[in-house]
Amino acid sequence: MAEVIKVTSKGQVTLPADIRKKLHISKDTYIAVDIIGDYIIMKKVGLKLKELSDIIQKNVKEKGVTKKEIEKVILESRKEVWD
Repeated sequence: MAEVIKVTSKGQVTLPADIRKKLHISKDTYIAVDIIGDYIIMKKVGLKLKELSDIIQKNVKEKGVTKKEIEKVILESRKEVWD
């Protein structure tokens, strides 16, 4: 059954706790919002770019990967895509 929620004066809504729990939505979770006809559609978004970048940086540091090695992989990947 659909739940009714109220929009604040700032245009904000609070998602019901049971929905947040079921979809694992917490403080820093991003949600994409779209309009389809008269409906507002909300969808949980996966990792944001900053989080992904942080994970990669951590792994690079832990494994001792050099800047030169990263640049080499980027160049090789570009050649595969653009050549």
